[in-house]
Amino acid sequence: MEDDWKENIPTPALILNYDKMVKNIELMAKFAKENNINLRPHVKTHKCPEIGHMQLEAGARGICVARVGEAEIFAQNGFDDILIANQVVDLNQIKRLVNLNISSLVRVCVDSEKNILDLNRFAIKEGIELEVLIEVDVGLGRNGVKPGKPTLKLGNFIKEQKGLKLVGLQGYEGHLISVKDPELRKQQTEECMRLLVDTRDLLNDNDFDINYLTASNSVTYKYSGKYEGITELQPGTYIFNDDHHYRIVPEFEIATFILGTITNNPGKRLYTIDVGLKAATNDNGNPIFRNYPKSRIRIMTEEHSIFRSGQQTNFEIGQKIELIPTHICTTVNLYDFFTVIKDNDIIAKWEILARGKNY
Repeated sequence: MEDDWKENIPTPALILNYDKMVKNIELMAKFAKENNINLRPHVKTHKCPEIGHMQLEAGARGICVARVGEAEIFAQNGFDDILIANQVVDLNQIKRLVNLNISSLVRVCVDSEKNILDLNRFAIKEGIELEVLIEVDVGLGRNGVKPGKPTLKLGNFIKEQKGLKLVGLQGYEGHLISVKDPELRKQQTEECMRLLVDTRDLLNDNDFDINYLTASNSVTYKYSGKYEGITELQPGTYIFNDDHHYRIVPEFEIATFILGTITNNPGKRLYTIDVGLKAATNDNGNPIFRNYPKSRIRIMTEEHSIFRSGQQTNFEIGQKIELIPTHICTTVNLYDFFTVIKDNDIIAKWEILARGKNY
């Protein structure tokens, strides 16, 4: 039977469809190759070295992480070209970052003089030259220094530090991930990329030699990846996709879902499932029922969710059904492993080794 594999899995469980994931890997790798741009997947989405190695084998040139803890896990598992696409400010984390660079190449982003001084101090102490990128705020307003002269000023400050080397600029147009209109998204993405390229030109007109510009996400990749001067893409969600992103980039298949079990029938068309907030996040909305589009979650608690079924749908206690995450990155972080299926058969369990490495 098609669903027999479900009976062997305790729930709630995070299920990974191998073939769909491979299609997503190949599609992004093909885009990068055709547009002659470096692909550096953001592994904060899957946090799994097995999957990261598959991305490298498909043509990725390195990986991005969000935290030092993630960098440590991937470095321990054979990755030696890592960008922490974030600032590392905590002194304990700076020490660990510098120690990683004794045996691996782990770059980091900067956006403040205080952080630069701390990074420089630790780098000099360990006798290394730490490669850094200036994060340029291209519109998100979260991290980064303003484009143009503020970035040039920070670049000149980095030049004064003997333990640091400025190798590039990062821009992240994350504020555009919910822009549904493709023409508007294209226009706004290109404006963000213009700010980044113009800032690079300003630095190079002032005795810098910057040729490394990294940007993008799984929603804007097809626009930033074709913008002249951008040399690298950092998409993450594309590997699995989720309901939120699928509405904007349906070319990437939804490759992961949550398997849950119906535990109660507390009222007419009301059911309880063992997928609560400890098994699925709802920061982008409640999970969506796969194959039952008219069913809707009404309440999510720690261990359970109560949902109302469609008028023509009846469920049985003990029945196992699938939910599609609305934010896959935060959902993956709740699990210890993926149960990997292929051709309706369980083929592997892959540990999510960087799960919880948020420090």
